[in-house]
Amino acid sequence: MTYKKGIAFQYMGETKYDRASIFRRDELGAIPRPPVYKAYPEAVKVPLPKPLFKETSSLWSILNARRSGRRYTPEPIAKTTLSALLWATQGVTHGAQGYQFRTAPSAGALYPVETYLSVQHVEDVKEGLYHFNALDFVLEEMAPGHFGDTLSRAALDQAMVARAAVVFVWTGIILRSMWKYRNRCLRYIFMDAGHIGQNLQLAATALGLGCCPIGAFYDAEINRLLKIDGEEETTIYLASVGNSASRS
Repeated sequence: MTYKKGIAFQYMGETKYDRASIFRRDELGAIPRPPVYKAYPEAVKVPLPKPLFKETSSLWSILNARRSGRRYTPEPIAKTTLSALLWATQGVTHGAQGYQFRTAPSAGALYPVETYLSVQHVEDVKEGLYHFNALDFVLEEMAPGHFGDTLSRAALDQAMVARAAVVFVWTGIILRSMWKYRNRCLRYIFMDAGHIGQNLQLAATALGLGCCPIGAFYDAEINRLLKIDGEEETTIYLASVGNSASRS
């Protein structure tokens, strides 16, 4: 069974907890704790409107209707809709004891996942790359222009990425989780990303939008686009969203 020598099996084996090893000192030494929030202070800020909580179907109906939507119309989505989607994924809902809790759970309330957007067809928001500042609930402009085709090529030429109204790009800031959870941190970072992605899927379904999560992409190409190092911060997950032409 040579497949058990692969990285996946080795990582799972090396990061399993048991009663003898859970408190054993590792060889990583002291790990610096990064800030909980990332910001681009010099960037142009795009304020987001307060999310409007429209009446929707029941949660059970939304769960039943959820599908990966890959076909989008060229019509833009509203800025208020984008605001609702961002709030659903990582909106701050409560503050207590120095923590700001969000709509999606995070191991240790560390929130290592950052959100970037390729805005392609959104009313009152010009095309470009943006960072979502969750604490201030604003978009921070990183670069103007259309990046849908670039992202599509980086996502193994999936055409839906270029056609989407907006593409969510999630990155993991590794040390934000690693300082506490050591080598097991990657498990938690990907769990966090999954919670966020599911929130987006359900919110998009509730709003009548198509949404498709994407795990296949050329990491280095997207990291270069976002100007992140690919080590301490790296791309881990994507999702395309747009007005649905049909479900597929």
